[in-house]
Parts: sequence; C-alpha cells; structure tokens
Amino acid sequence: MYLRSSFARSFANVFASIMSTKKIPADPIGNVQYHVSRKWASIDQGRASALTTARKLERITEGQPSTDANFVVFGSLARREWTPKSDVDWTLLIDGQADYQHLALAQEIAKRLDKAKFAEPGRTGIFGNMTFSHDLVQKIGGQDDTNQNTTRRILLLLESLAIGRSESRGRVRRLILKQYLNNDYGLRFSTLPFKVPRVLLNDIVRYWRTVTVDFLEKQRMQAGQGWGLRNAKLRMSRKLIFATGLLSCFSCDLLADASARQQLIGRAHSTIAMEEHLRNFMERTPLEILATVVSELRINKRTSIKLFSAYDEFLALMSDSRKRDRLKRLTPDSARGDKIYEEMRKFSHSFQEGLTALFFKDHKRLQELVTFYGVF
Repeated sequence: MYLRSSFARSFANVFASIMSTKKIPADPIGNVQYHVSRKWASIDQGRASALTTARKLERITEGQPSTDANFVVFGSLARREWTPKSDVDWTLLIDGQADYQHLALAQEIAKRLDKAKFAEPGRTGIFGNMTFSHDLVQKIGGQDDTNQNTTRRILLLLESLAIGRSESRGRVRRLILKQYLNNDYGLRFSTLPFKVPRVLLNDIVRYWRTVTVDFLEKQRMQAGQGWGLRNAKLRMSRKLIFATGLLSCFSCDLLADASARQQLIGRAHSTIAMEEHLRNFMERTPLEILATVVSELRINKRTSIKLFSAYDEFLALMSDSRKRDRLKRLTPDSARGDKIYEEMRKFSHSFQEGLTALFFKDHKRLQELVTFYGVF
C-alpha cells in the first residue's frame, strides 16, 4: 500500500476531467475577473496557498494511501481557499477488501500531520479517521443514513480532493452519482420540461438543514466557544457549498450537453452521460462552479461583483490572524457591537443579496428551477 504518484499528476488528471466538459473555460474564476474588470486578491491567494499546501501534504503522507485507501481532504484546502490557520479536514477513504492495517494507516497519517504542525480537524468525528465506501453508496436515505454519513457523502461530491492516488475517491464518487441518478425515476421517466436530479438535490438540501441545525447544537454543547467563527463560516463557506450544490443539480438542465439529455429521454432512459456531466462539473471547487454558472448564464455583472467581492472579503478576514482569533473568541452575548463581527455581518449580507439575485432575479430559467424544485 504505497504511493507512487505525484500531486502534480493528480491535479493534472482533475484538470483534464474538468476540461473534457464542453463550454467550460479553463479558469472560470479568472474568466469572471476578466469580464468584470476586478481582481480578487484573497481568492487568488487562497488558491495558490492551497496548491502549495497540497504538495506539502503529499510529501508528508508519501507511502500511505493505495488504490483502495485514498487520503482525501475536505474543507478550505479542497475548496482551494487555504488560509494560514485553516484546519486539515481529512479521511482515509476505503473502497476495497477489509484490511487490519487500515486503522494503523489512518493513525500514522494523523501522527505525521501532527508532527508537521497542521491543525487537527474539528471535534465532531466526521474527519480525521476512516470512511468506508459501502455506507456512502448503499445507505442513501433511511435511518441508517446518519448525519455523519450524509455529510461525508455530500462533501465527497462537493468539496473533496485526493492527495496522491485518487482511484478510490473516483470510484466512490461515480457509484454515488449512479445511485442518485439511476434510481431517480422522476428524472428518467418524467414528462416535465425540466431535467434535474431531484433525489440528489434533496439530499443536498438535507445536508444544508443538518449543518444549520447542528450549528445550534454546537453552540449549546460548547457553551458558545468558537461561536463567532462558526457563524462566519455558516454565512459564507457553508452557504456557498449549499448554493453550488443546487447549481450543480440545475446544471443538468441548464448546461449539460444535449446528448446527455437525449439519453435520459431515449428508449433506455440511460443516466450514464448525465452522470459523467455531473462528475466533471462537481470536480470544480465551489467558487469555480459559481464562476462557471455566472459566466455561462451571463448573469448581471453587478451580481457577480457582489458575490465574489463579498467572498474575497471573507477570505481576507480568515487570513487575518487577529480578526480570526477575535471572531473565534466571540460568544452570542459578546458579539453585539463588536467591530469585527459587524464587518463580517456586512459582507455576509452582501453575499446573501448576490445569491438572491442569482437564484431569483437575473435568469428566468434558473428562477423557474429553484421555484419548482427548491420551494415545492
């Protein structure tokens, strides 16, 4: 179980997969910056820092994962929004025969990350351990689909990156999407004019509802500790994941190749081409998905500027150790009137205004989709 590939090769494979989808620019974020004549320095810095950090992680974990046990990261690193105090949210994703060495493998990875002074994942237990593919693929819905399992599955689709070998991650993502789409009879057989994977969309909504409700549970169990920082992430990065999850589902109707739609309504009602579209589309980071959509749908420039400028301010704040630490110390009772908290609230409101314009004002077809699938 040894690693022989480099991060450069892994990144090249992802890039090639992204470029295989038609109509998508090589750098969606750079494309938006060019068309609106803006430069978002914190977004660009986060992307560059993420690449450097991922290369460092590959050196640290070399010799660990294999074709059936991949070292997969989530969070700001996978979103390519790395800031100096970011955590490394990771799992050892296992998709193969049971092996007594898997636990030792995960423990060794944790030791190496600690020795390299990377911040540990949060205390929820979702990250920093092993994840087995069977639960992610076979337990979609029902009582056995726990909050942890749902979160891991949705984040594997929307914000994950394999460091080193990626075979396991690739197989599991393909199987998850096949489960969602092939078993979605409404998608395959409905005579509706829309073609949106409703089961997947509803699981993304379920993930978002879980995150927002769990925010209150953490507030209660941790006596307000870390409340201000979690509040900022909920308003910005967590909301971005949800929004781009919806956009990924809507992309099946708005941006997928005509052949994918034709296969859905053909005699076999095949989902294979649409699965490929989603798999490639979701390889982008959330910000890249947002940039792709605003470019391809020709969203109002004011909306694009509002969205990306607000998120750039968020990353600038996350990169400022003094402000980040200040937010982390704030409790619900101490936040009122705090200058840093008020700064965060201001750009989070701007971000929400941008999302409202995107989903409900700037594009008629998108408005119809979110009304039909998001509201009812």
